[in-house]
Amino acid sequence: MPTWFHQVVRQCLALLLLCALAGVGSCDARNAGSGKLMLTYTRWGDPAEMESTRELIAQFQRENPGIEVRVDVVSWEQYWQKMKTATVTNSAQDVWLMSPAYIEEYASAGHVLDLMPFIKADPTFNVDDYFPHAFDDFCFTGEGDNLRSATFGNGKLYAFTRDYNCSLLYYNRDYFDALGLAYPDATWTWDDLVAAARKLTIDFDGDGVIDQWGYGGLDYGAFASAIGAQRMDIAARKSLFSSPDMLRAVTFCQDLIYRYKVHPPPFVQINETESFVTGKLAMTVAGVWNIRSYNRSDYRWGIAPIPTDTRQRTRYAAGGGVAHCISSRCVHPEEAWKLVKFLCGDAGQRALARSGTSVPVVKRIAMSDDFLAGFDRPPRSSIPTIFEVLASPPAPRGYARGYLEYTRRTTEILDLAWRNQITPTEACRRIDEQIDAILADQYRRTAP
Repeated sequence: MPTWFHQVVRQCLALLLLCALAGVGSCDARNAGSGKLMLTYTRWGDPAEMESTRELIAQFQRENPGIEVRVDVVSWEQYWQKMKTATVTNSAQDVWLMSPAYIEEYASAGHVLDLMPFIKADPTFNVDDYFPHAFDDFCFTGEGDNLRSATFGNGKLYAFTRDYNCSLLYYNRDYFDALGLAYPDATWTWDDLVAAARKLTIDFDGDGVIDQWGYGGLDYGAFASAIGAQRMDIAARKSLFSSPDMLRAVTFCQDLIYRYKVHPPPFVQINETESFVTGKLAMTVAGVWNIRSYNRSDYRWGIAPIPTDTRQRTRYAAGGGVAHCISSRCVHPEEAWKLVKFLCGDAGQRALARSGTSVPVVKRIAMSDDFLAGFDRPPRSSIPTIFEVLASPPAPRGYARGYLEYTRRTTEILDLAWRNQITPTEACRRIDEQIDAILADQYRRTAP
């Protein structure tokens, strides 16, 4: 067959590939069979969330008969690699789920739209309908490398928040009742947690192996956030792990293992979520989204605010939310905004409330009977604890570009501290050194 024919075929295939890549995320694509405008939407999630998402999208399509939406649900482990590839190849979906940990990276690169023009043109939007500070993680001023965090209304908004979550102290009520211990409450300090955990750490058969641990979960970040510790100076692009409050939180977590002996040592392999469900752990710190998983437990359990180091401390909310963004390459952003509004609106919020995966960002829906409907734990009487925590001042922002790399390095170094191979002071010093180098590379300047 002639050589020129092969060249033509290769050129045609290359052109088709480029068209396919450009069309994957294009709002301008139309379904050839129906003539409807096609939107693409992607999010991370588990199989249970996929079904509810598809039901929501089906409702959106019924209410917007001229729009068809293609849904893609990806696991968290694969999601950010997928989005990185999609933005590099200009094939990002029109609407996608965004984490505050990654928003600066994508906003500074120009991959997502500013949504403030849509909000300003929407007479139904009222910021008082939402939890305070719920949008701040996605607000910025400036451009590119000069992007700086802002509060809502004082800059651009690159994603519309759909939920507003926090971390909590979970405790096994059956275990507390068996020992006649008072349940944790908002007055608890770290000393109170340790005192209860010591009584709840039990070797039932006397064989030298702990059967029930008083506490499990080395979430230093939750303890640090609860006391308002600042892990990073965003403006100066500098790590603050060696600051007194951050060091205090890391030291407390190491002490839970070796000083107080209420937390399983690293050689005891446990999964905190399953261990709390099965009763291996009497207490743990975890996000509010764990309510769904913990509801499988045969034990009665409750929730309380994360303790602070002293009673004089102001308690801060350890948490935040995820949001929906619109690709900057979207040709029909008005239709994409309709989808975002729907997903973060009444129908989407009520579905989220019933799922137990997150706290809806709209206060009236979060505080309605829809939230955790069908869940028998925690007791309904303790649900206000969640809203009390969310009403606390937000913990200092701790996200910057390079999040994936610096969290990996931080985890590796802290693992040495959890194994008692280095001191918390040394761990925090090494983390500062590593993060400063990463930030210097990300923001193209010399590390201090």
